[in-house]
Amino acid sequence: MSISELRRQAILSQPAEAETVFGGRSRSWTQLAALWVALTPGAGRESGEEGQRPTLVQSATAEARDLSAAARGQRLGVDGRDWRVIAVAHAEPRLGRMTLTLEAESA
Repeated sequence: MSISELRRQAILSQPAEAETVFGGRSRSWTQLAALWVALTPGAGRESGEEGQRPTLVQSATAEARDLSAAARGQRLGVDGRDWRVIAVAHAEPRLGRMTLTLEAESA
């Protein structure tokens, strides 16, 4: 895949937690980097717990230029949809690139 095939702009965010004035914890997302990615949709599956309505979990992979700060637990926003980063493979498919394994839930 050439650099010209990385056509979608994405925002990689990391969680930031802070203590609230009431003693609880608040989580927000801070932008880590803007990336150009090639997003490849994967299969969907149902996920749910007993007594709850099942949700559809869609998987995808995104190829981008390698970023050493990319890690599991971050979020990738692409085309208005937020994807959880499940895994990061640095230097895949080749040196200077990374592959992100992603998941997103649909109601």
